[in-house]
Amino acid sequence: MKKRSKHAARRPRSQLRVAAGPKQAQAAESPLPQSNERQADGEVLWGKQTQASLRYFNIGEHRFSPRFIAVLVTIKRACAQVNRQHRRLTAEHCDAIVWACDAILAGDHGAQFPLRIWQTGSGTQTNMNVNEVIASLANSYLAESGQGGAQPESIHPNDHVNRSQSSNDVFPCAMHILVATQTQQQLLPALALMDRVLSQKQAEFHEIYSVGRTHLMDALPIRSGAILSAYLSQLTAARNAIEQSLEAVYSLALGGTAVGSGANAPAQFGQQVIALLAAHYQLPFSQHPNLYAAVSSEDALLRYSAALKQLAASLQKMANDFRLLGSGPRCGFNEWHLPANEPGSSIMPGKVNPTQCEALSMVCLQIFGNDLTVALAVSSGQLQLNTYRPVILHNLLESIDLLSDAMNAFSEHCIDGFTLNQAQIDLNMRNNLSVITLLTPELGYDVAAEIARTAQLKNLPLSAAAEILGLYTQEQFELLLLESLNRHFSAIK
Repeated sequence: MKKRSKHAARRPRSQLRVAAGPKQAQAAESPLPQSNERQADGEVLWGKQTQASLRYFNIGEHRFSPRFIAVLVTIKRACAQVNRQHRRLTAEHCDAIVWACDAILAGDHGAQFPLRIWQTGSGTQTNMNVNEVIASLANSYLAESGQGGAQPESIHPNDHVNRSQSSNDVFPCAMHILVATQTQQQLLPALALMDRVLSQKQAEFHEIYSVGRTHLMDALPIRSGAILSAYLSQLTAARNAIEQSLEAVYSLALGGTAVGSGANAPAQFGQQVIALLAAHYQLPFSQHPNLYAAVSSEDALLRYSAALKQLAASLQKMANDFRLLGSGPRCGFNEWHLPANEPGSSIMPGKVNPTQCEALSMVCLQIFGNDLTVALAVSSGQLQLNTYRPVILHNLLESIDLLSDAMNAFSEHCIDGFTLNQAQIDLNMRNNLSVITLLTPELGYDVAAEIARTAQLKNLPLSAAAEILGLYTQEQFELLLLESLNRHFSAIK
């Protein structure tokens, strides 16, 4: 591989960082520049395997996220350190690889990772793309760092950068790390924001009663805050499912190499690299207890995807409820006033639509589709390797990004600004025939049903229907109903 000296600035060996510290953590979590073009000077740092992949897998426009490349590079950096400890890399080669990784993590070479997601199912092309770029930069560093003595052996992408590794354990390791970090940094904070905003609204509306509805038909009255408490409970359950699924995601395949046996890796190599990664990311990563399973399957990510689907189902329910209760303003439910963020129609003046509900709902449908893809991909592995990993990663990252953004938008632009239409709620409460349910212990089901049917057929209040049937005067019935309502309201949360 040709050396390109202008990419390496000479630096004393003493300044090379051997342990992953705060500066490396910051670099790894700063997105690499996304670019589909070569570097500004037109120079290419990748090698023949990357070039071949560009030719043979020119499929679609989806490329691996810079965040994923950063995780792969961070793994390569840690592997070089541990290979040096095992004397499988010289000090010079380790320092050069570490320097190259740091240069990539600093964001200088984002255009050197152009490969599509739609490639080999093990991710080998992208693993080699990273190996080749690191090797090219490391060789430039060696050329610049020479002091007139004998030059060390050139760094090879397979023999040195990929030493003690396989695409089959490195790629799934990077997948798990990125899913875990993005969950902690994006998804769970978005969930926490929604929980906080909903809790504030629940407290605000706690004392206001409104008509409950089942089958979209009038039912017993409930507190308006209770409606929101149901959403909060569902979100808590979804968060618990996500956090529980992460326990398996923290188990990494590194050290299994090609088929899970650990061939060509020194004893304890995987555990030692993972210890560096756990310290770097400040997450409880550990080696999978069965590396054969870790390489051949992706059960942990399947369970994680199912937890995302659970969250999406809860969000879809909430979005639909907001949309129904906010429908109107004259001919719908019209009990909730949703924020009028923008004009709703290009032809109907004054129309405002539940746009945040619609956006969140579409995101949820996409998550359902992504989960189906993940399930099919996990179930379709054969023998000692799952060969659908790029599409699994693509769908999971899209789900995390979409859910995080949609929850933030819905919390800030819908939940936080919605109010109750007290006048409409009061009118509906007065017209609600289902409150007769509270009197069935005293009247009996058949008598209560006859009063409700008469009120509905003759368009009368319940008290007038009871009087027509000769059961009570209107005053007696209204007093009886008021006593029942007070007992009911004092009993419900």
